[in-house]
Amino acid sequence: MATWADIQSWDHNAIIEAEDLIEDEVREAREIIADLEHAANDIRSQGEGPDRMRQRLTEIQDKLDSRLNELTEYALATAELHGYVSRVVAKRKSAWEVAAEIGAEITESGYIKWNIPEREKTTVAQCKYDELFDTIADAIKIATEAEDTVGPRYKALADGKYAMSEGRHSESAGLADDADPSWSPEEVSVWWALLSESEREALINRDPEKYGNLNGIDMASRAKANDLVLNGRIDAAGNRIPGTSLIEKTENELKKVEGQIEALHNAGIPLSPFLGQRHEALRNRLADLQALERNLQNDSELRLVALEPGKLGENVRAAIAIGDVDNAKHVTTFVPGMTTSCRRSTDLNLRYARNLIHAAETAGGAEEGSVAAVAWMGYEAPPDPWETADPSVAFPGKAQAGAEKLNGFLTGIHSWRSERGMDVHQTPVTHSYGSLTGGFAMRDIGADVVDDFVYTGSPGSAVQSVGTLGVDPEHTWVSAIPLHDAVQGMGPDGTFGRDPKELEGIGHLSGDATGGDGYNSDPNADKYANHSAYFYEAKKGQHNYSLEDIGEVIAGKKERL
Repeated sequence: MATWADIQSWDHNAIIEAEDLIEDEVREAREIIADLEHAANDIRSQGEGPDRMRQRLTEIQDKLDSRLNELTEYALATAELHGYVSRVVAKRKSAWEVAAEIGAEITESGYIKWNIPEREKTTVAQCKYDELFDTIADAIKIATEAEDTVGPRYKALADGKYAMSEGRHSESAGLADDADPSWSPEEVSVWWALLSESEREALINRDPEKYGNLNGIDMASRAKANDLVLNGRIDAAGNRIPGTSLIEKTENELKKVEGQIEALHNAGIPLSPFLGQRHEALRNRLADLQALERNLQNDSELRLVALEPGKLGENVRAAIAIGDVDNAKHVTTFVPGMTTSCRRSTDLNLRYARNLIHAAETAGGAEEGSVAAVAWMGYEAPPDPWETADPSVAFPGKAQAGAEKLNGFLTGIHSWRSERGMDVHQTPVTHSYGSLTGGFAMRDIGADVVDDFVYTGSPGSAVQSVGTLGVDPEHTWVSAIPLHDAVQGMGPDGTFGRDPKELEGIGHLSGDATGGDGYNSDPNADKYANHSAYFYEAKKGQHNYSLEDIGEVIAGKKERL
């Protein structure tokens, strides 16, 4: 079992350097094997001499196959270790920050010495202490899991017991022919980078549902895969294959159910609740898909970078990118809240995402084209309880489930860029229940994955201390509109975390959205009237200072006052 003392020397930067060296070796070995294969095929003469030459080349190739497989396993195991170490480093840093905040000391064994007067141990301070205890425990747990998971992989290699079936005649010589579901985004990025373009293309065409949502590959490939899922496969002549699109499949299912309903009606038989629920679920799924299709057709700049239909009855989960996520200097991911669904929210979330890009370019001074934004509707957001009698918005469960998906998505962006030796400035901008989702995601994010993090209209931060987040506290921000945004802090501190605007050490952005087109200044208006005003485009000649400040954060230009 790992100890707190063990992880004090863990350094993810050293792991990255090792990854790069091993991957270079893998690429070189693949090239040599391919050259030898060509050489063997060029020996066309017959007779004893040529036969011996072919046999010798085969023996050499078999040995190289084995060495290449071992190198590939080293590369993937090191990538998996990178993911673990990155998370441990972030947790370790969080623990130090929270300890400093409450005046505690963490001993070499991981024990917390908190020798302050009892009168200073307020409820908030005690909650921070509890969070510190959990953070240390999490760091040790992750480190132990790394030892238990990655350790045996290295041992098998050291003992000469590693074996992989893929050889030079497999679809991807020396590499796994398909992504393993257990791989982390870091492993996926290494494997994907080692594949050739033709190998990647074949995988996308073979299983677009999988590769359209695989964290760790490039977003262009994800979009290509999701296009095949949404709009249908393409034949050799470049034409769509009828009946293969998710939209068509859903339409056909819906027509079938509607036929059953009509038959029951004509026969005077009451509609069963099951059939009625299925009908509604199919209508909602089709509306979700059509909303995505409509927006993608109307704007060639958009890319569908996530598409999960989920179980029937759930919302379609999706993410649409504006701009080039794979190459943009700045990437912001907008995470919306309650009632989010593709059918009712795609247009709105894309408008807000565009406004974020515009604010980054104007208020933040980012170069035009250097900012990409993602409207991330990739989790099952809670519905309006007044419309559905579903009380899930009052609980953190959907946020915690969504946090895992958001974490993987953001880590995938970072790992692919890192794999290519490219920096990216990532800023999730979270809103309402989506800010709770974002907060939970940041609690377990790896070091350096997210550069800036923004809460807006938040019911709760998911933490008791800003230090618990895996983001530099100096780059964690909150915007809070003072009029008609009653969502702020409405969640219970015990389950939703504290109101982010109350967190000590957080950066405060402007809450002045009075110049936003749609801002409601009527003191008697609904108490939620300005809940989304953070993202309203400014009226001509006026300013939405909240949006402008968020834009400065996205552009990496915002400084603490």
